[in-house]
Amino acid sequence: LLPTNPYSATKAGAEMLVMAYGRSYGLPVITTRGNNVYGPNQFPEKLIPKFILLAMGGKVLPIHGDGSNVRSYLYCEDVAEAFEVILHKGEVGHVYNIGTKKERRVNDVARDVCKLFGMDPEASIKFVENRPFNDQRYFLDDEKLKKLGWSERTTWEEGLKKTMEWYTQNPEWWGDVSGALLPHPRMLMMPGGRHFDGSDEISSAASASDKPSQSHMVVPSARSTPQKPSLKFLIYGKTGWIGGLLGKLCEKQGIAYEYGKGRLEDRASLLQDVMSVKPTHVFNSAGVTGRPNVDWCESHKTETIRANVAGTLTLADVCREHGLLMMNFATGCIFEYDEKHPEGSGVGFKEEDTPNFTGSFYSKTKAMVEELLKEYDNVCTLRVRMPISSDLNNPRNFITKISRYNKVVNIPNSMTVLDELLPISIEMAKRNLKGIWNFTNPGVVSHNEILEMYRDYINPEFKWANFTLEEQAKVIVAPRSNNEMDASKLKKEFPELLSIKESLIKYAFEPNKKT
Repeated sequence: LLPTNPYSATKAGAEMLVMAYGRSYGLPVITTRGNNVYGPNQFPEKLIPKFILLAMGGKVLPIHGDGSNVRSYLYCEDVAEAFEVILHKGEVGHVYNIGTKKERRVNDVARDVCKLFGMDPEASIKFVENRPFNDQRYFLDDEKLKKLGWSERTTWEEGLKKTMEWYTQNPEWWGDVSGALLPHPRMLMMPGGRHFDGSDEISSAASASDKPSQSHMVVPSARSTPQKPSLKFLIYGKTGWIGGLLGKLCEKQGIAYEYGKGRLEDRASLLQDVMSVKPTHVFNSAGVTGRPNVDWCESHKTETIRANVAGTLTLADVCREHGLLMMNFATGCIFEYDEKHPEGSGVGFKEEDTPNFTGSFYSKTKAMVEELLKEYDNVCTLRVRMPISSDLNNPRNFITKISRYNKVVNIPNSMTVLDELLPISIEMAKRNLKGIWNFTNPGVVSHNEILEMYRDYINPEFKWANFTLEEQAKVIVAPRSNNEMDASKLKKEFPELLSIKESLIKYAFEPNKKT
């Protein structure tokens, strides 16, 4: 370790302190070292979100020094996957570098951002005084991590585009960050208590045009439709997959929304959310599924009960008190094939059927809370199964999951294509629909059929192997649910709903087809 500035010295000191605790007291410690992580939600003091927000406002992109400094940028989802690999396969007491060998100059980053926004880099980039301790190059050797099975999945072009799309769709996420966008911010604190002392530098972050009146918002996608004042959604599950997609849909449809700040188990905080937001509908996509999968719930039962049962019931009760409809994203993984619903028969479980799958603790809690929610006449329960989306880089996507498994079981299942069904959930809220709904596309599709589509549309060289349920049971903690759901109730309400195979091709595979 050879830190070159006060910041890096504190990180090196912390690393040595933690390792000392490991050597002295046997504390099980694994250290990871990463740098230049980027992606959605990042505070805009960092280079990439800073450039994106400035470009959105039609302002110049300030580069410290001559811009020749080299960095290795790594997308946040790849870093999260590295953490998961290290957690399960890393050795206690070891250090793992999380990095990439694909380096870029700061100049190149600025030009790539300009290209995304259709801006002239010659007119949009401004070189400013260099900052102290601006190292010429950071580089980490990640060979040790790669031996554990990790590899970078997201290309620079994909990651930058996804990051840009998030910021253009969430321009007000961080509130007023004008101080962070200065070429040399003097003091930064996170929102809620942040303070910027750089008023004398505001002029250097002015619009690329000398005329302030010509400053404009540059957004590469079409503007959303005007907001409908009659609707306002309060969404729980901001950091989750479905919750994040719901926010994007609201933006697209021009629906006012806010994410809940309270925890589901804390009634007082939920009441505060309802009183401050004053929503017309509440969407609940929060809860515990377990990371990396539902096996986590087997060893964290009280935490699972607290979120999936107590928390969901508390939110439903608060909504009922205030006359609000709660759209609750539940699961269809509470059934398994049986004599009345045999595999391949086409006979699916209906909304009124009693759950029969108790193989996992996760499923037990979901079946339990669903039964109790029947007593609330203000709840619409949506049974989601094996969710799929067009984002094939998302590790929660069922297609992504099984395409990364060494072996898969080959069983037909009902599934939910989110690109088609999440907009339907918003329409259901508008119609004030209640009760239990099997929230899946009609029909079933087997794992092999999905992987065959993946091979045909995405990767002609893709190969996989099957194994039996008995063989699968040896490598998982809790059994998995396999079933067919009867989606006729949903199909009757929304006749345009596609079958699972049609929906997979239209929303997941055709948009990602490799030519």
